[in-house]
Amino acid sequence: MKSFFSKFWVKFILLMFIFTAVSAPFVVLFGPFNNVKRAVIGAVLQSRHPHYITWLFNDEQLQKILGTVGVVKSQELFKFEAKEDASLNLQKIESARYVGYILEIPNPKRIQVATAANIQEKGDTTSNIAKMNDGVAAINGGGFHDPNGTGTGRLPYGFILHDGEYIIGKDVGPDEDVDFVGFSKSGNLIAGNYDKTELKDMDASEGITFGPPLIVNGEKMITDGDGGWGVGPRTAIGQRKDGTVLFLVIDGRQPGYSIGATLRDVQDILYEKGAYIAANLDGGSSTTLYLNGKVVNKPADLLGERMIPTAFIVK
Repeated sequence: MKSFFSKFWVKFILLMFIFTAVSAPFVVLFGPFNNVKRAVIGAVLQSRHPHYITWLFNDEQLQKILGTVGVVKSQELFKFEAKEDASLNLQKIESARYVGYILEIPNPKRIQVATAANIQEKGDTTSNIAKMNDGVAAINGGGFHDPNGTGTGRLPYGFILHDGEYIIGKDVGPDEDVDFVGFSKSGNLIAGNYDKTELKDMDASEGITFGPPLIVNGEKMITDGDGGWGVGPRTAIGQRKDGTVLFLVIDGRQPGYSIGATLRDVQDILYEKGAYIAANLDGGSSTTLYLNGKVVNKPADLLGERMIPTAFIVK
């Protein structure tokens, strides 16, 4: 009799395990748990396998689940006196879900775009890009293609603008809109979907392609949902009205330490820190903050810093 009950419980537990494994994805994706559904779908869409989700949901359904990010119609380039302040103030931020860091740079004119030595062949780490360009601080910058998941950080897309010259994007037409995050010559942070003509009118001199904008003209862009990218490591940049620039990184994908943040989390952090304009940068395994000779955060990649093509550095 004892043997019978032992076999029964083994079979029952095995059956329950199989049932849970099979039914769990359906409960997550089609059940009533909206926060879990939003986080999982957003994370998969930003992974290397978005087709797993787009096969199940159409664009209208995804927008309803994930919410939307507001569209930037125009940006106010506010005036300020750039501070002759060489200080850098690092703050650690923590919540129940994530650990991150904010670096305050009072003088925005110290910030430039820097690239790996040969961005079409191979990227480099954020720290090496900073060191090669005499940067005292840096965060990872724009997006790039990664054919077959090689992780070499090459083939950046969109624009790379440095010292008023297009390193990448020379062949893009003057009226073709591109997602842009960068700076004007006067030190204004620029974030939005702009063409070359508009960027010239704003006197843009440094920048890369990524997004979306999170705060524009002092207004939050994400008011419905969490931004649609799920929970993960994040990098972002913001600016206060006095010109102070904020570098933000949030660690993620590390249970027991830091799971990560949503785009809305990042937006709200920067808003609370006084940002009047802010934008998302490349996150995930790329998320890195370098300061005074060392990496401050804990990148999600098991091998440490990921190879990337571009960074915002502080001279």
